[in-house]
Amino acid sequence: MSLVRRLFERGYSREDIQQLFRFIDWLMVLPQELARGFQEEVRSYEERKRMRYVTSIERLAKEDGKQEGIVDNARESVIEVLDTRFGEVPNQVVDVTNLINDVSTLKNLQAGDDYYFCK
Repeated sequence: MSLVRRLFERGYSREDIQQLFRFIDWLMVLPQELARGFQEEVRSYEERKRMRYVTSIERLAKEDGKQEGIVDNARESVIEVLDTRFGEVPNQVVDVTNLINDVSTLKNLQAGDDYYFCK
């Protein structure tokens, strides 16, 4: 059971763990009593850890995705403000706005900070 816990904690999928135990089961057979007890412990552990383990790579990707969403929304807001203030926004301005990755710059543009419009 300790091995199963560590594998889950390290981000191995349920399927990967099952494949490992199929191999172990092929090498050695547990008495039926122990096999059932083990199965119940695993099931209980999975229920307690109902939430799937998220690896550090997945967490970073999720954070990156959130950041991308924030930047994309800020870009859209800038373009919307420009459209409201000046009418149709030229494609060149949209293209340049889409190159900006700094959220604070985009927020300043969205707020109509004259410093950015006069650059």
